[in-house]
Amino acid sequence: MSFSNSNPDKIGAIRYAYRLLSYRDRSEKELTDKLKWKGFSEEIIQQTINHLSEKGFIDDTALALSLRRIAEDARLLGNRGVRIFLHRRGIPENLIRDVFTDDDSDETIRAEKVVSKKLKTIENYSDEEIKKKMWRFLVRKGYSFDTINKILRQFKINDSTIE
Repeated sequence: MSFSNSNPDKIGAIRYAYRLLSYRDRSEKELTDKLKWKGFSEEIIQQTINHLSEKGFIDDTALALSLRRIAEDARLLGNRGVRIFLHRRGIPENLIRDVFTDDDSDETIRAEKVVSKKLKTIENYSDEEIKKKMWRFLVRKGYSFDTINKILRQFKINDSTIE
């Protein structure tokens, strides 16, 4: 694409998109939403997205894989939490299904890590309070109820106190 004979709006949209991508990788939906918010026309937005895709600057599959690793390894999210994280970043549902596996053993390992970290910060509470806090914390992180129950039993946190 030559900038010299292009539409000024198109040039502005591409420059804006490149600036956004210089901060972090973005999904096609994120870029489309940002360009709409900035006031570019649908036609200019589509041309910009096509240009960036052709140049390899937008790759939702690679982004989804990268974000999944971040959600699992750095944020220690449960399976549901990972799906929500990917969805919020504009990854399409069909792509989320393609790059994501509901592996309970991986979720259990992440839950063990997150519980052992969290227990250090709430050790001065009663067993009942620890149980409630841990339950709510794991639900917010997106862990399944089966995994939560398994982990809380494993850490000998009495589950009879949960409402």
